Amino acid sequence: MIEYCIIMILRNALSVIRDEPSGKDTFMKDYFRYKEENDRPAGGFKFYLYNIYGTVGLSVPLHWHEEIEILYPNTEGELILDGSKISFGRNDILFVNSRQLHSTYLTKEGWAYYILVHPDLLCAHSIFNKKNEGFHFPEKINGDTILCRQIMDDIVRIPAPISDKNKFFVMNRLFGLLYYLADNGYPITECESNRTYQTGYIKGALEYIHQNIRHKIAIRDIADEVGISKEYLMRLFKLYTGETVNAYVRARRLEAAKDDLAGGYSLTEVVYRYEYSDTAYFCRLFKKQYGVSPGKYKEKLERKL
Repeated sequence: MIEYCIIMILRNALSVIRDEPSGKDTFMKDYFRYKEENDRPAGGFKFYLYNIYGTVGLSVPLHWHEEIEILYPNTEGELILDGSKISFGRNDILFVNSRQLHSTYLTKEGWAYYILVHPDLLCAHSIFNKKNEGFHFPEKINGDTILCRQIMDDIVRIPAPISDKNKFFVMNRLFGLLYYLADNGYPITECESNRTYQTGYIKGALEYIHQNIRHKIAIRDIADEVGISKEYLMRLFKLYTGETVNAYVRARRLEAAKDDLAGGYSLTEVVYRYEYSDTAYFCRLFKKQYGVSPGKYKEKLERKL
């Protein structure tokens, strides 16, 4: 299986915060700024299968993409999706619709299959009569039924690269899953809706953090960038991500610094590069986050070479 690396985590709020921010028209453009970075081909057979082993904690961070995602876990955890935590266990089947913000946490280490299907592959525009109607899958179904589990097992066992013959088999199984959902009363269609302003604000904040990761980032600066108050940003950010702004920024900066250490930068260079006040402070943060000092971390890497 291809090893899959997604960038970013998030959840979208179910409850609406009754605070009217400003700058809505400008900020809706930011919806498209925090899209998952990937190297999937633009054309061809738009079906992608990944098998990822995750440890306890964050498994797949914040991201969104055009494809519909089907999660078929062989472990336990939570999918953070559109404002709710959806617990899952072995053989449950979870769906992430196109452009939904989502992340995955594991409460037990193990493997999980991530299946990505571009909506074009399902021929939605040829199937539905209404102009703006498309597929919209339920958040979760129980995979205990033999038929449903057999469909998923058939899909994940398809060898890569997918042959022309197996492409027909994939389509057969995908439409079999669609029929199962429709036949069992699951709603699988919905008219396309406007994206919320709130998700736009959060994506803009995350984009600003990503672009300024090497600099000290103040909450006020992020709020000014996206055009909302500092207090409103703090409430939204906690609601959507489950983390405070400062905790998120600190963790992402340490991740980037850790990558630079692995890439050959010295400890002194990393401290300067990320504008930490001094080496001792950086070392304390690093050890608290990763359980090992930066020096020991680099030694472990060098021993592996």
